[in-house]
Amino acid sequence: MSRVSLPRWVVTIVLCLTCTLGTYGAVTSLSAGASTSSPTYYACLKSGDLSEVSTTSHSCSTGYVAVSWNATGPRGAKGRTGPQGQSGSPLDLSKVATLNWSGWLGVRNLSGGSYGFDGPYAIAFDGRALWVANYFNDSVTEVNASNGSWIRTLSGGSYGFDGPYGIAFDGTHVWVANQNGNSITELSTNGSWIRTLSGGSYGFDEPDGIAFDGTHVWVANQNGNSVTELNASNGSWIRTLSGGSYGFVDPVSIAFDGRALWVTNYFGNSVTEVNASNGSWIRTLSGGSYGFDVPEGIAFDGADLWVSNAVGDSVTEFNTNGSWIRTLSGGSYGFDKPDGIAFDGSHVWVTNENGDSVTELDASNGSWVQTLSGGSYGFDVPVAIAFDGSHLWVTNESSITDFPAA
Repeated sequence: MSRVSLPRWVVTIVLCLTCTLGTYGAVTSLSAGASTSSPTYYACLKSGDLSEVSTTSHSCSTGYVAVSWNATGPRGAKGRTGPQGQSGSPLDLSKVATLNWSGWLGVRNLSGGSYGFDGPYAIAFDGRALWVANYFNDSVTEVNASNGSWIRTLSGGSYGFDGPYGIAFDGTHVWVANQNGNSITELSTNGSWIRTLSGGSYGFDEPDGIAFDGTHVWVANQNGNSVTELNASNGSWIRTLSGGSYGFVDPVSIAFDGRALWVTNYFGNSVTEVNASNGSWIRTLSGGSYGFDVPEGIAFDGADLWVSNAVGDSVTEFNTNGSWIRTLSGGSYGFDKPDGIAFDGSHVWVTNENGDSVTELDASNGSWVQTLSGGSYGFDVPVAIAFDGSHLWVTNESSITDFPAA
């Protein structure tokens, strides 16, 4: 049998514990209450000598005592509670930081300085920047979409801005409808003037809404009860649509659904659909369940059209074959002279001009999601709205509010 000679203090501990436990001639555990994170050792004890030390439990010969122990040792008794610490000093409120929740949420309101916002009634996104038409000071402001910084404000000279009221991007250039000047200004995205279109066959008469269909630019002439089609590549006139079955009555907004143009008739309480390929009339929607009541803004969500009814304080949804889906109003929607309308890929957002708020809707079923107002949003007669892929941009009387869509 192999033998291991132990220091006297180890033998004393072993003998003491084995005596206390009264386990001579039986298996004695020296690790009671010890941690199980370390291995347990087993051995045979006789006359102060240990033999057959192993990590595996085994029996001992006659005259030997089987013992075991754990390297961690037994757990001691809980010590007494220590003395109470000193009292802390009173809270110094001057050193407490205040968390700006609106900043955390990514909301910002742009105004003053070089922005030059003054009646910013229209806004468009070009994939990099926002372009804002300022009706009252005859200018257009460009804003960096990534951080809201001012890039430039265009005015005077050959730009010919005169009551700019509508704005659109065609993938290369920016087009501005000058309501008071009965003209259209075309700009490059570096801010340089390209041309100003007016007179002759263009037939511009208080041009308002403006849209791009991938090839051509379409302009709604509110006072002229007509729609003008332009070649986006060179600004040439293609046709002016009016009279007959078109039913244009104060046309103000235009949306393109990939096949047709949809025009809201502000005082006609109707929406006209036009074939984008040849300008022919397809249908005019009015009456019945449509609920059009001074229809103003219009947006396409990839499947359906959404129209804001300024006087009816409602929003109408219908599909591209003209069939009515639903009219939303009352309750939590909070519509109060709804005006601008935009789609962000899953939700529809509506500005409430009199309510100083913006309502978010679920595009899949028309349910109310939330109504944003007050605080740092700074909505003040919000009119136009645009989506840049991650944020919504809303125009107010003299400022722009930017906030994340999600």
